[in-house]
Amino acid sequence: MEATGGSAPDGAEETAKASDPSTSQHLTGAAAVLVLIGIFLAILMGAMDGLVVATVLPTIALDLHQVNGVTFVAGAYLISSTISIPIFARVSDIASRRNVFVVGLTIFIVGSALAGLSQNLTELIAFRAIQGFGGGGVFPVAIAMIAVLFPPQTRARVVGVLSGAAGLAIVLGPLVGSYIVSVTTWRWVFYINLPFGVGAAIVLLLFLKPLRPTNPGRFDVPGAGLLTGWVGALMFALVEVSDEGLSWTDPLIITLLAGSAVLFAVFLWFELRVSEPLVPLRLMKQRTIAVTSGVMFFSGIVFSALITFLSVFVGIVLLHSGPNAANDVRDIIYFLAVPLILGAAISGQLLTKIAYRSVIAPGLAIASIASLFLTQLTPTTQLWVLAGGFLPVGGLALPLIPLGFGLGFSLAGPTIAVQNEAPTEMVGAAIGLTRFLSSLGGALGISLLTAFETWRFAVLSQGATTPAASMSALVTTYDEIFLILAVFIFVSFGFGLFFKGRVPKRSTAVVELPADSPEASSASTPEVDKT
Repeated sequence: MEATGGSAPDGAEETAKASDPSTSQHLTGAAAVLVLIGIFLAILMGAMDGLVVATVLPTIALDLHQVNGVTFVAGAYLISSTISIPIFARVSDIASRRNVFVVGLTIFIVGSALAGLSQNLTELIAFRAIQGFGGGGVFPVAIAMIAVLFPPQTRARVVGVLSGAAGLAIVLGPLVGSYIVSVTTWRWVFYINLPFGVGAAIVLLLFLKPLRPTNPGRFDVPGAGLLTGWVGALMFALVEVSDEGLSWTDPLIITLLAGSAVLFAVFLWFELRVSEPLVPLRLMKQRTIAVTSGVMFFSGIVFSALITFLSVFVGIVLLHSGPNAANDVRDIIYFLAVPLILGAAISGQLLTKIAYRSVIAPGLAIASIASLFLTQLTPTTQLWVLAGGFLPVGGLALPLIPLGFGLGFSLAGPTIAVQNEAPTEMVGAAIGLTRFLSSLGGALGISLLTAFETWRFAVLSQGATTPAASMSALVTTYDEIFLILAVFIFVSFGFGLFFKGRVPKRSTAVVELPADSPEASSASTPEVDKT
């Protein structure tokens, strides 16, 4: 682990971690398992939400008799959660991490219940914003709790498993959404969150102490206001352009973009000068955090946009929204999601043995190469070619396997690196910073690429007089979108090459472990690797 910027030396930092009351929680084996199950369910529930809701948006629009603006049901959640990520992360550094997590979970649950009760689209959009605000705090605070509950080697394995929740959500989300609307009303898409959320909150309140920090600081209210202002204005402008069809030269769009730019500049100026910032940009002085921020931002663009555009391409272009489109889209996603989960799990194990860079960079390199094959799709591309009825040897499915594995292989490493590099009193804010950048990348990626798709298709389809010509223009547009995503993966790989260090081999175990386990017998002074 590399000490850069103003961070404490490794030994001093580890000593601080050991003496910090927020890290003095001791769990029995059963309690540790229950707490992890509670955290995993909360993360999985939040990760699935967007996919489940996206699946039933047409049903919601039909039932509420409001087609225009229904995309704001998804947009409101995304924008609100992007804003709340650093807010919850910072609060978790100055208050009880457990209680902050439960508060975020409670807001998510209340928002879910209200969304299910919505009588019109306006109410649903407002309640989805509430739901998103709570949901944005789930992942960063959960990871911050893991950082103070587990020693580095155990932590790496835990984060690897928790990171796999994203891939599992990709598999379960469309299935859960389509099943719910087939047997009951769309309102249960939101109601189903209640028992899981309440159960997770109860487990954490019963088996986990508050995890309060030693030296709580102050909350940056002006920073939160500026953040809300510039992100909200920017996201609203992009949604209006991509979903409502407004021109970039429309007075409303110009005003929103100009206002966002001004607020963003003021936000940067303020956050770099305030003593206790909401978004600790000064942490960028630490090499690992700066590199992780780059990886997370560009990977966030890819994760969010890849599934969206891949699903639309398969459902509309290749299958023409046929009767089996939903099932085939689901199966194609499996070819990406299952390797992603596998890669995330394997990387969590390897990170206890080898350097961060040796795991993260190869994963992104594999994903970069595999993604190039998505730029050669045609209207006649087969979904899959199977040898022996089960082994994929061609078609769209083939490159998705290494692409998913590579992305999953690089998923856990950046978060684990930040956990070990950031000072304990700032670990929540550091994780929140990188998570915020990932969410911001996703929001920007989908909105900008959707606007690009609309513009590019209009250009390519000019003069097209036959359906075949229009289809060719549409496929070319998607090939270009996948090329842009491939470039973003390659940029993320470039950042991955600059990682240094590895998980400390020895540290004080915070969670009680069996006496014969490697972690239980480790010393408090970590071994340092500058690889």
